[in-house]
Amino acid sequence: MSRRKKETEKVLASLKDFQRRTVDYVFRRFYTDQNTTDRFLVADEVGLGKTMVAKGIIARAIEHLKTRVKRVDIVYVCSNISIASQNISRLTVSGVQEFIYPTRLTLLPAHLADIRNNKINYVSLTPGTSFDPVSRDGHVEERALIYHILQRNSGLSRAGLRHLLQCKVGDDNWRNQLNKRRSEGTDVAISKVFLRNIKADRKFFQRLETFCRRSTRRILWDDPDRLGLVFELRMRLAEVSVAALEPDLVILDEFQRFRNLLDENNPDARIAKKLFSYPDAKVLLLSATPYKMLSLDDEQEEDHYCDFLKTLTFLFGSEAAVEAIRKELQEFRNALYSLGEAEEGYAAHLRDSLQRKLLQVMCRTERAHMARAQDAMMKEYVARPEMLENDLHAAAFADSIATRVGARDVVEYWKSSPYLLNFLKKYELRRILEKQRGKVGPEVMGILSKNNRHMLRKQDIMAYREVDPANPRMRHLFKNTLDQGLWKILWMPPSMPYTCPGGAYAEIRDVTKSLVFSAWSAVPDAIATLCSYAAERRMLDVYRKKVRRVRHEVLYDKIHPLLRFARGRDDRVTGMPVLLLMYPSPALASLIDPLKIALNLGPGGPVSMETMLQKAEAIITPYVNEFTRGVPKRGIEDQRWYWALPALLDGRKFKEAYSWVEDGEEGWPSLSMDGQEDRGYHFREHLEILSRAMEHAFDTPLGRPPKDLARIVALVAVAAPGTCMLRALKRVAPNPAWDAPALLTGAATVSEGFRTLFNLPETIALLQGKDQRTPFWQLCLRHCLEGNMQSLLDEQVHCLVESLGLQDESETARCSKIGADLGKSLSIRTAPIYIDQVRLRPNAQKILFEEYASRCRFALRFGDMREQEEAAVKRKDVVLKAFNSPFRPFILASTSIGQEGLDFHTWCHAVTHWNLPANPVDLEQREGRIHRYKGHAIRKNIAKEYGLKALCKRRNDVGDPWHYMFELARKEYANASNELVPYWLFEVKGGAKIERHVPMLPFSREEGHFERLKKMLAIYRLIFGQPRQEDLLQYLIDKTEEKSCLQNLDNWRIILEPPRDK
Repeated sequence: MSRRKKETEKVLASLKDFQRRTVDYVFRRFYTDQNTTDRFLVADEVGLGKTMVAKGIIARAIEHLKTRVKRVDIVYVCSNISIASQNISRLTVSGVQEFIYPTRLTLLPAHLADIRNNKINYVSLTPGTSFDPVSRDGHVEERALIYHILQRNSGLSRAGLRHLLQCKVGDDNWRNQLNKRRSEGTDVAISKVFLRNIKADRKFFQRLETFCRRSTRRILWDDPDRLGLVFELRMRLAEVSVAALEPDLVILDEFQRFRNLLDENNPDARIAKKLFSYPDAKVLLLSATPYKMLSLDDEQEEDHYCDFLKTLTFLFGSEAAVEAIRKELQEFRNALYSLGEAEEGYAAHLRDSLQRKLLQVMCRTERAHMARAQDAMMKEYVARPEMLENDLHAAAFADSIATRVGARDVVEYWKSSPYLLNFLKKYELRRILEKQRGKVGPEVMGILSKNNRHMLRKQDIMAYREVDPANPRMRHLFKNTLDQGLWKILWMPPSMPYTCPGGAYAEIRDVTKSLVFSAWSAVPDAIATLCSYAAERRMLDVYRKKVRRVRHEVLYDKIHPLLRFARGRDDRVTGMPVLLLMYPSPALASLIDPLKIALNLGPGGPVSMETMLQKAEAIITPYVNEFTRGVPKRGIEDQRWYWALPALLDGRKFKEAYSWVEDGEEGWPSLSMDGQEDRGYHFREHLEILSRAMEHAFDTPLGRPPKDLARIVALVAVAAPGTCMLRALKRVAPNPAWDAPALLTGAATVSEGFRTLFNLPETIALLQGKDQRTPFWQLCLRHCLEGNMQSLLDEQVHCLVESLGLQDESETARCSKIGADLGKSLSIRTAPIYIDQVRLRPNAQKILFEEYASRCRFALRFGDMREQEEAAVKRKDVVLKAFNSPFRPFILASTSIGQEGLDFHTWCHAVTHWNLPANPVDLEQREGRIHRYKGHAIRKNIAKEYGLKALCKRRNDVGDPWHYMFELARKEYANASNELVPYWLFEVKGGAKIERHVPMLPFSREEGHFERLKKMLAIYRLIFGQPRQEDLLQYLIDKTEEKSCLQNLDNWRIILEPPRDK
């Protein structure tokens, strides 16, 4: 078997049975059937792993094409950088040399030499940068590239060409870009083709020549002629780039976000058309919602029927084929209206015929069809939060202001958000007030003056006064999160603890993160602000009473980081104990394993913290005795022993660890970390002392060891982040030695993130508030023990192997990437939300809106993914990583816009529908964000069913405990109808569920709407591909309510599951 064949089989073996069936079917349709197709849609339901299906198709395509083409070029197109960064690593097939290139098609000429030299290439593009004609001048790098191609042999005026392409970039920046491009070079072959094509169009070249000749001086950047020429040059370079790329497989991920590019008649889709129509190229479309799955009467701007037919036209490439399907769908509609009253055989014939035709170009796997129950693993929590008198006053206040200034009804806003004047930015009420420049009449001023309590006041925030949630839904959210004590913990409790949780973790057991969806943009800001402020206030409450009173605006100035590498007044280093938290000690990691201790001492469950420490202490005591033999028994206790003992142990046995601590090029000193001031400026000096200690070299001999030396080192061994992370990495990368640099670097990267977390002022206040005597580094270790650090990291590392697509990576690369990702999750800084302070000026009859920032970390807003700004996209990536880690934020609030294709399930199995969507498909889409592969609820149930008791059978060779438990479950349920169990569905008695939270105000119209939504959710799939869907949907709902003969409606669904391979 060839190497490529082995790699393909490896990828296919990693797929679940229903995913493999889809891969094989799509491959047949692309390459081996008699009537193959060039375009195919995989529309699997949200959360079922379309990316893994795409990877399987890529693997099979590469193997199929390897003897047919010189190289294989795979183009991955998705709507934004966030989805690309999440999925690229999951799509790549190991065993090949792949390159991921810039997102702009026009920049490919700079990389073509590499592309030609590779057998396989992956190229990632985004529509907003590669195909979108709205940005007519494009990016400065594109224009610099075009200049260097044209300035050589085109005969155009160089000065004019420079001015033409400079657009709105400053002179210095433009000069730097041209110099940079000159040094990087440009592909000669594509330059010749580009130049030849431009000169061949005499009319266009003449326009270009004329413009350059008369533009030797600066011209307005937005001159229409100029923008038209620049745009045309960019488009022509993109066309040449497509031809040079020679795409073999084009993957359009979540293509509904840019479906306009599929329209053959859309002039703006010119470049996309070239890409999709390249000879012999196959186009794979991925989307759970390829068209509006259901259109209600008031949603005609997103009409299902129109979208559906346009998608079919693109897939079939034949209007005649689509027209035949359209007619058959109409006949099927008529048959549905007659079900129960006429012969059902004709309806069945139409259903089967439609399935056969549609399966030529699409397939769809649905969870509901494979699961025993449509609501499998779903639990509904409908709450009716109490309405207080103050809430009604707030409603009256908002209504009075809106009425007086001529704004529309604000009741829906009031139902959703407190403090409307503070958070309703960009809404009509605020726009009217701002348009009037804050001038209001005496009546409005009087209303505002009397209702100060319904506005969020800056002075209250700054003084850490208690702020009323001021909204029934907000109080409900507080009750389910903050009031449960989540503000007391720094991470989610692990699903399978090795020790009985301690401290705050003992009070908080069955919790999960919360994903909140709202219809209104103001709500995520309000949730993030009020929840984060309340959490921070509670964390600081005891500290402010017992230690120091601090104000909100100076928190970071008054509470300074304590885990720093600095020098004291006597010029001695002060941060050596900090290294106990951070240093990944191979000796401690290999000698002591909390999981093995729990398996050997526990009755199939977690052991007490004291039992854990006693056993670890017993293991370490002989080494303490050995190294302290002969040292003074009198005098002051020498605190250096705490960090010296692990160093001595490692220096004796793990020589690579010594080299890694010393190596300034690739070892620990070389790790670049954010926040140098926060870290301290003497880190390398501390490492030098540590490395000397490994060789028994101390400035002065070690003195009398502390009495609790064995206990503290045992605590470090079972709870310190650096050492625990080293163990966690070793579980998923068993082959490298304990002191392999890759393991040590990955662990140190994560431990640095923990140092950042513990250095946050609110963390310091939380830990020191109740105990000011214990050294802070020991308080951090105690919190790690109480929160089951080892169990936590084992679980998260297991999740990251698959979510980052590292199954086929080398173990060295696996450790590096896991460390980097988890380190970023831990290092997220507070995010500001800007609130408007409403200031009243009664004498001038005027109000002012003054913006100020409030820190957010406990809860965050997840922005609209339509944004393309690089900084905004990077920020969203960091927020997404943090939410998919066990660390804060614990609440993520968002509108429903732009979340398709993103995962939020790793530590969250609760969705709150702050506002109910109008469409049942949107409800399903929201919940699909957390009902995914190996989600939080699944892992809780696996741990409950198997857990430590099952692991006892392999107590001496567990490896990755989560992999072992999932394997046990897979084998036990091998006879299940499909592999949804145990990865997507796994129910146990009293176990976790996917939680649907619906806080509805009493007597609101949402109660009836919610019931109707659920009924529509049950049967909307029946009206697939139909015009005027709501009419037919209501007819079927009425029929089911009448309990007529329509008892088996599901029989009439058009099911597009891929057939078994021939």
